[in-house]
Amino acid sequence: MAEILNVNGVELAVETFGERRDPAILLIGGGAAAMDWWDADLCRRLAAGMRFVIRYDSRDTGQSVHYPPGKPGYGFPDLAADALGILDAFGVARAHVAGISMGGTVAQQLAVHHPDRLLSLTLLSTTAGGPGLPSMSAEVTEFFATATQPDWADDAAVVEYLVDAERHFETPEYFDEDQVRALAGQVVARSKNFASAQNHAFLEGGEPVRDRLGEIELPTLIIHGTADPMFPYGHAEALARAIPGAELLPLNGVGHQLPPRSWWDTVVPAVLRHTSGGWDAQADRLAARSLENGDPTGWFDRLYSAGVAGEVPMPWDRATATPPLVDWAGERTFEPGRAVVVGCGLGADAEFLARLGFTTTAFDISPTAVDTARGRHPGSTVDYRVADLLDPPTEFIGAFDLVAEIFTVQAMPRTHRAVATANVRRLVAPGGTLLVIASRGDGDESGPPWPPTREEIEAFAGDGLAVVRIEQSDRWRAEFRRQASAGTPK
Repeated sequence: MAEILNVNGVELAVETFGERRDPAILLIGGGAAAMDWWDADLCRRLAAGMRFVIRYDSRDTGQSVHYPPGKPGYGFPDLAADALGILDAFGVARAHVAGISMGGTVAQQLAVHHPDRLLSLTLLSTTAGGPGLPSMSAEVTEFFATATQPDWADDAAVVEYLVDAERHFETPEYFDEDQVRALAGQVVARSKNFASAQNHAFLEGGEPVRDRLGEIELPTLIIHGTADPMFPYGHAEALARAIPGAELLPLNGVGHQLPPRSWWDTVVPAVLRHTSGGWDAQADRLAARSLENGDPTGWFDRLYSAGVAGEVPMPWDRATATPPLVDWAGERTFEPGRAVVVGCGLGADAEFLARLGFTTTAFDISPTAVDTARGRHPGSTVDYRVADLLDPPTEFIGAFDLVAEIFTVQAMPRTHRAVATANVRRLVAPGGTLLVIASRGDGDESGPPWPPTREEIEAFAGDGLAVVRIEQSDRWRAEFRRQASAGTPK
């Protein structure tokens, strides 16, 4: 439900989705467009990815402040100031900003003039303007030249006018008249005075920023329909060339419109990935929720699932084995036996041990990680399993000549670390070796991970498992050996 905020001395209607502690995405609407055009279901999809989504009615739209038709008491810079004022109202120091059409122009102004308030920039169906860009289609040009404005006091006539406009802006393939009509009715019903929305065509002020787009250092995602008749696709390509490092996501056959629902499975993961801050930042958010619910390991599968969906870069994604493991193996000779990789992730370490001749088992708490590892390594000899280190299968106990514990226990909160450490120890067979590789901490306990102390590394010893060596550089590398039982070959 929308709330009314006093921003820069005026009332603006604002609605939010998700939790305030999550990274904020501020959605800036197009010209004459109330917040409803940012579909609420799309906002919920983004919020489900752990984002705090903010949409709002710009001045002269929806339930926000209105001015007499044809006499806006504000200029274009005020729209940019309103966006910042909304962030201030929610105590958001920096946000991911997304703007569509005219809202994309506002977003560009913010990126150039207030980069310290933005975490990233997403531009949809917009332009930087200026010469040398493709003209709008003849059909849209004719519509603007010949369309007769309705009686703004006649709600039904206004709805028909909006539907007809969208029919020209959207492409036939993605124009859903029933959906547009329902949305237009909702917008008109919420608007104080729809005639005032036309004030956006008269706004002045705000220097063009096209020549300054090269100054933008923010991660930038440009989403644009290839059949946009208002700002043909060349406008998006020009933006992508002008903004360093910008990523361009074309929506084939889409017009000048919010990405259609059939594209959400592409657009939502792209926006979530763009605004994730990296998989490690998303891991922090997921782990916090999981630990609050008393589940120290449930966040692993959610993180891998987000990686598979494209919502974050794939976590712990390595094409080769962990270098300290490779170095350790190269420093010694041994008779390969049975090996297990604890928390195997996507399988790079397990495949390395298998190539050395070990009969290798690899397990992870995340079914998604295990499925992905199997898919990445077809025909592998590794036995990939879903298993919980906090409650390992009985057949794993004392079954392995080499146990590789690499960065897994450190991802466990310290409340569960003693159990995890003891269970790693229990996997080692008589005469077997445990190799532990872990990060070294700097005292930061925010986690994950929570890098182990030397005492926690030493705690892997015990129950017949003795320290062979503990090495420390930027990482811990520790080797332990279990005494062979009588009759066990050494």
